[in-house]
Order: sequence, then structure tokens, then C-alpha cells
Amino acid sequence: MEHLRGFTLVELMITLLVASILLGVGIPAFASLVENTRLTTTTNQFLTTLHMTRSEAIRRGHLVSLCTSTDGTTCTSGSTWDAGWILYANPGRAHQPNGPDSILRVGHAWTDSTIAVAGNQPVSQHISYNALGQTERLSGALLMGTLSICAQSSEGRAIIISSAGRPRVTTTNCT
Repeated sequence: MEHLRGFTLVELMITLLVASILLGVGIPAFASLVENTRLTTTTNQFLTTLHMTRSEAIRRGHLVSLCTSTDGTTCTSGSTWDAGWILYANPGRAHQPNGPDSILRVGHAWTDSTIAVAGNQPVSQHISYNALGQTERLSGALLMGTLSICAQSSEGRAIIISSAGRPRVTTTNCT
């Protein structure tokens, strides 16, 4: 009698059962990993922008501002940071860039709509650094605040800007 090699129906069913259990456990964990990676990436991008704003202000010796912008050329009031932003040299303490030459960098809306970036009242629209590397309002007053970066889950990150202008990152719960 000739032996045929192959799988029996029972072996195939057991293999499919084990594979489906592994996928059922693995896919939610993978989705959580992807969301956490997006949250970390967005936080790092915004933190890098804040560091660039601070270093440009020190290098140039005058105020440099970061503001929310939906079109990449003017500051937009009423929008949040996830809609986009512009970084501009601001020696005259203006609420808008003085022209295209004063714009140093443009950040467009985040590609992932599941991540929201918003600041509390002091840092909701403008963040400015002076020549000493300290944050201040356009009026010259002290500026401190917190930017919240939230994913669809309740997990999030907060960038806290101190009175010295140094940003630091911490975890936060988003509701």
C-alpha cells in the first residue's frame, strides 16, 4: 500500500484554530502599539519644533514666534495646533508674520487625524521665545502652559513649558 503525505482535515482545523487564537490576541496589542507610536512621533515632532523656536530666538537675538496656522502663511485664531503651524521671526512682536521672508518653517496638519494637539489658554495660539531662550507673550508678559497631545484612547502626552521656557514631556490622561 502506498503512503500519501499531506494534512488530515483534523490537523488543518487545529492549525486554523491556533492561528485564529493567536491573531485574536495579537491584533489588539498591535493596534495599541501603532497608536502609541503615533502619539510618541507627534509629541517628538512638536517638541523638536519648540526646541527650534527657542534656538532660533537665541541665535537671532530677538523674539521668534510659533503660531497656529491653517494656510501656512498667516496665523489663524481659533484653530488648534493639529491644524498646522508656522514659525516666524518676530522682532516687532506682531501677531502675524511680516511677510514670507520672516517665515522660518511651516508645519502642516498632522497626517493622522486620530491625534489631537491643543494647548491650554496661554499657549493655545502663540508661543514665543525671546533672545534669552525664555517664553513670553507678545505683550512681553511671562508665558507658561501645557500642550496636550491625545490619541483616541485615554492615553496622552503633555508638553509642559516652564517659566524658563524649557519644555518637558510627561504622560497624561485625555478625557
